[in-house]
Amino acid sequence: MNFRVILLVSLIVIFAVVMGVTNFASLGGVDLEKAQADGKVEIKQDTAAGTVPHTVTMKNNGTTPVTVRKGQILNNPSSQDLVVAEDLTIPAASNSTVKTYCAEPDQKATPGAKLTANQTANTMVLTIITDSNPSDPSSARSAQLKIWILKKGGEVDPYTGEAQAMVQSSKSTYYQLKQDLTAANNNVTTQFGLSNETLKNMTNLSSPEGITSGIDALRNWFKNTLGI
Repeated sequence: MNFRVILLVSLIVIFAVVMGVTNFASLGGVDLEKAQADGKVEIKQDTAAGTVPHTVTMKNNGTTPVTVRKGQILNNPSSQDLVVAEDLTIPAASNSTVKTYCAEPDQKATPGAKLTANQTANTMVLTIITDSNPSDPSSARSAQLKIWILKKGGEVDPYTGEAQAMVQSSKSTYYQLKQDLTAANNNVTTQFGLSNETLKNMTNLSSPEGITSGIDALRNWFKNTLGI
């Protein structure tokens, strides 16, 4: 890697950190993960398997607003993991409905399941979420499939879990889902400058493990686009 690339990537990382801190400060409130650890927030799965996007209810029992950020991962071992699809602030002593994407295509969502805020999605997942419109069914579905591609290294089984439920709930076909997954795979590898072999090894959606991969993707983008 030459000096110009190192400098450029360093500036991008610094800018991203500064913007993240700025955005967090502008939203105000206590971080979701901390608020839940302090017993101030309850998170519950609302929607059934196959829904895109999913929604969860977040109940703020505290006296301070709680900040919810795109990319926050929500865990449940018996239901499924989700990743938050929007930024918002939950006022004190109130409930909010929050849009999320499924992070585990092999696992089905269970309405009523309790979720735990844990870690943040990596750079590529955040980019996919930011580029999507979770209120638009087509955009949300496209983003969902891309996230599954990253989670499964490009090898999503359409006959299990949320993938299967998506076909059933949308009254679509497995053939169509397979076609759409192929397109999502191609979009992901092109967008982030990944080979299929590299994609197979990138199944962790969370940071900090995904930070290096995100930087590598940015470097590849600049190399391919700007020739540096």
